[in-house]
Amino acid sequence: MKTEVPQTLPGLTREQIEHIARAKGEPTWHIERRLEAYERFCRLPLPSPRQEDWRYTDITTLHLEDYSPVGWTSETSPQPPAEMPPFLTENPTVKVYHRAGIGLEVHLPEALQQAGVVIADLSTLLKTQPERLEQNLGRLAPIPGDKFSVLHTACWDTGLYIYLPPNCVVDGVIEIIHWFEAPGLHLPHTMIVADRSSSANIVQSFFSPDTAEMLVICAVEVFAHPNSDLRHTLMQRMGRASRFITSVDYEQKRDSRVVSLAVGLGAKLGRFVLQHLMTEAGAEARPLGLFFGDDHQHHDFRTLQDHRVGNTMSDLLYKGVLNDSAVSVFSGMIRVHPGAQHTDAYQANRNLILSGDAQAYTIPNLEIGANEVRCTHGATVGPVQPDEVFYLRSRGLDPATAEALLVMGFFEVALREVKPTDLRLSIQKLLASKLKGEAPKYFMDLAELDEEEAEAVAG
Repeated sequence: MKTEVPQTLPGLTREQIEHIARAKGEPTWHIERRLEAYERFCRLPLPSPRQEDWRYTDITTLHLEDYSPVGWTSETSPQPPAEMPPFLTENPTVKVYHRAGIGLEVHLPEALQQAGVVIADLSTLLKTQPERLEQNLGRLAPIPGDKFSVLHTACWDTGLYIYLPPNCVVDGVIEIIHWFEAPGLHLPHTMIVADRSSSANIVQSFFSPDTAEMLVICAVEVFAHPNSDLRHTLMQRMGRASRFITSVDYEQKRDSRVVSLAVGLGAKLGRFVLQHLMTEAGAEARPLGLFFGDDHQHHDFRTLQDHRVGNTMSDLLYKGVLNDSAVSVFSGMIRVHPGAQHTDAYQANRNLILSGDAQAYTIPNLEIGANEVRCTHGATVGPVQPDEVFYLRSRGLDPATAEALLVMGFFEVALREVKPTDLRLSIQKLLASKLKGEAPKYFMDLAELDEEEAEAVAG
């Protein structure tokens, strides 16, 4: 007989949520949102493969009682972590360390502070400046409807708030390391507001120790105001004993431009649900995705290019490589609302299979409600081509190196759009590290050469 998954969390009840939230000084309107969401969480079952959004990702083996909510039930530790991952960029303009369930450390230059840039702990801001958050916090994310979404709304614990004032251009990179140490359930929330004509490159990296069993359910909300220009990267490098589920939502106003990059490398299960909501004319979205699965990893990507008005553009490219018994799922939707004329949208998902046991499911979709549009999509799944391997072997390469060269070349189309150069090279090295045999070292060295060449050209 199948055991029913409990509908509540271990050690956390409705009364405790209300008591702890009030003790933290949260405003009444937010506590009411938490409690309403918690009631829904208790009523909803875990998602099932019978649901379209979860058809190829079976989460029914998850037992929520195995994951204690760390941010609600654990004592904070003043001790520094035993290890801390490095930044992906060499010299970030802004450095942020977020130790989930513990606290936030922000290194923000004085000049940016004087310009009005705000990077703050979301929980603290909710207590000290609730009026700043009331209108938009939780408005985009999580996507309503399933148990994990309402769980996040009810119980998000730690978070980050980033505000870029009007006409502010942040040179370099704002990089955030999200470090999860304690086993259990983590529910971080990020809110990014790019005001009119602002510009920034924001990188969020999610890490955990390789053997720590944890469930991370996070949400990222991005509000791109008119004429803003954002690059936003989410790097998922969680430990292999973890499950990582996130929603990422971009609301784009007139003439805003967002280049989003989702990178899936770690975790036993990694799931991204990403939406670009284009609500005013002139909005442009460039969603990019890179993933490499091996062993028994499962990567799941759900995307929505939502054209709510006309004269908007989106161009999606997701590329993934699978080895061993890894599985990937890509389900993408281009939605053009009625009256959204002159929409230009494209969607492509390319998958390279290196093992007979790996599987890739790709489901591109179109939902078109206007007639004067250009909307197309494409998807491919296939192995490395024998004739390509033969050609490289005829040039003196061994089979493993030939295959590795083809794999890295496969990623290159998306990698070349990543900026700055040191971020691109870091991602290239991480992708190469998942190759078999001696190939990773070769591509690490190659990346170093590319970096030296880039520096020589800059000099």
